[in-house]
Amino acid sequence: MQTNTILKNTILAGLFLIPFLAFIVSSSMLFPFITGKNFAFRIIVEVVFALWAILALRDSDYLPKRSWILFAAGIFLTSIAAADILGANPARSFWSNYERMEGLVGHIHLFLYFVVASSVLNTKKLWNWFFASWIASSVIMSVYGIFQLAGKATINQGGVRLDGTFGNAIYLAVFLMFAFFFTGLSIAQSKDHKERLWYLVPIALLQIAIMYFTATRGVILGVIGGLLVTGVILAFKERDNKVVRKSAIGILVGLLLLIGGFIAIRNTKFVTTSPVLSRFAGLSASELETQGRFYIWPMAFKGFKEHPILGWGQENFGIIFSKYYNPKMYNQEQWFDRAHSGPLDWLVAGGLLAFVSYLSLFGVLIWYLWNTNGFNLSSVEKGLLFGLIAAHFFQGIFVFDNLFSSIAFFSLLACVHASSDGKTFELPMWLREDSMKSGLSGIVVVAMLFTFYFWNVKPIRASQTLIDAMQSLSGGKVANSLDQFERVFQYNTFGSGEAREQLVNNIGSFLADGVPQDVKIRYVTIAKQQLEEQVKENPDDARSYVFYGSLLQSIGSNSDAITQLKKAVSLSPTKQTIIFQLAGAYIQTKDYKSALDLFKTAYELEPSSLQAKILYGVGSIYVGDSATANKILSTVDQHTLLFDDRVVGALAARNNFSDLVQIFSTRLSLEEGRKNPQN
Repeated sequence: MQTNTILKNTILAGLFLIPFLAFIVSSSMLFPFITGKNFAFRIIVEVVFALWAILALRDSDYLPKRSWILFAAGIFLTSIAAADILGANPARSFWSNYERMEGLVGHIHLFLYFVVASSVLNTKKLWNWFFASWIASSVIMSVYGIFQLAGKATINQGGVRLDGTFGNAIYLAVFLMFAFFFTGLSIAQSKDHKERLWYLVPIALLQIAIMYFTATRGVILGVIGGLLVTGVILAFKERDNKVVRKSAIGILVGLLLLIGGFIAIRNTKFVTTSPVLSRFAGLSASELETQGRFYIWPMAFKGFKEHPILGWGQENFGIIFSKYYNPKMYNQEQWFDRAHSGPLDWLVAGGLLAFVSYLSLFGVLIWYLWNTNGFNLSSVEKGLLFGLIAAHFFQGIFVFDNLFSSIAFFSLLACVHASSDGKTFELPMWLREDSMKSGLSGIVVVAMLFTFYFWNVKPIRASQTLIDAMQSLSGGKVANSLDQFERVFQYNTFGSGEAREQLVNNIGSFLADGVPQDVKIRYVTIAKQQLEEQVKENPDDARSYVFYGSLLQSIGSNSDAITQLKKAVSLSPTKQTIIFQLAGAYIQTKDYKSALDLFKTAYELEPSSLQAKILYGVGSIYVGDSATANKILSTVDQHTLLFDDRVVGALAARNNFSDLVQIFSTRLSLEEGRKNPQN
């Protein structure tokens, strides 16, 4: 029994530690706000799952319960696995990348976390302690947010929107959203412990205040909507406690007055000059048209219609984005890897099967809360949980999930599952022998060590080595950096893809003057080998061909670059930046006619693009079509053209010395005027 107690307490310690992983920032790894938190979560889950498996073999009371929640979570994981295995790139779908750290391996860990948490946190008291650890973590995070607000700590993403130690204001807001409702649950339970109110109420107000300064509209509107749901449920469902019912009606009236009051003053100077309030005041149909979601959501639906049942597999939205790229996005982010909507992302990644199973998680939560009450929840507690579900679903329409929103949601699933009255699974007869239990326990430990090394240690070391390589490069140690890049590839992890892109992005440093010739040759050999591997692994992804083409262009292999960039254009025929790059390769080979045809195509895709205008004009100069060049370039600001060296290059290729003399004379004149403004 003492062994069982030690196992249980160790598992509990691991679970209660999870909310505090939010403070991990791993500067020694790529994407420091993402990787450290995720690896720590995975390691803890692997350890506590192994300990739980041993504990459950020793004491059947810790075996999982049967419930529709467990069934729905299992179906969700199975549907994701099927979509990933049969998708566009199974390896990428399984491993994800350092920037996201999701993929099938991430969802396996979430499911294992759900199983352990629902089996070990099997009383309301234990769940209250777990939620208390989340609340405590949020208090520390909120205090850190105060320091950011006061300018004593850096806002990592820049600007004025607080981001805590998440590096992203949205992630902080979602973390606090769950913490706020968890705090509400603690307040609801304080009727017999009113002394708690003196610190719980200020904590809730602090959470709301920091959430406000994240200026995250989806989350804040989600919280308001969630409180409205809570108020409506209590106002209509609560019949016995008149105080609760009247309070709910008061909250509803207050929220409606708040919304109405804001609408009334939305155009006042007080609102329009506020960095936070102005974001809400600016909500409109016209503002939506300037956002990436306005363009990428239709792309996502096109991708869904192409693979409606099982989708494309996780981490493959980039293929859809390239294939159905909208040229009107020329002035926005050029590589989207998400639809930026939780439900829509699952519709694309897993098709109807994953989408329906994702929605079923919300459905079974609502059903169990409405129809069962294993933890003897009060009407207020139930109302708050319904409000939290509504808030999470609403904000998820506009953003994709991150590690902590997923952990919090699966915690909620685990809590309601633990409160259900389902029967506990029983061990099969063949597993009830002590020898079999010991043997299976040994297998569990070996499996944990295996995953610990291959799923965590290797990719962690690869990420750290990649950072070392980039630091060596910035310090001028080019040969050392190349050695470290080679070590990254030798680890053979999902980090190789990002290392390849960094290798190309820093080509100027590797081929700079002063770098020994043998190092340059070695760099080119390694880079070509790795980029060839990249396109083999990602044959349907235009991005891989773009990076390979960029490498080949940089080393002067323009004909080979054209081959790769043509493949990229075939996969993304409406993306102007790729078309521009291919045209540039043609210019290097002096095939000006082919370059002009491409520049014209890009221009016709979206004539309002400044880059497209300039390059179409430049292409016209290269072929000697002065009439078209003058017509197009006359619509461009002349000062902009004056300092555009692409125009200079085209004029030089045509030996148009008179225009070149005029350009450089004007430049010198303007420069002299800048230096001597008194003249």
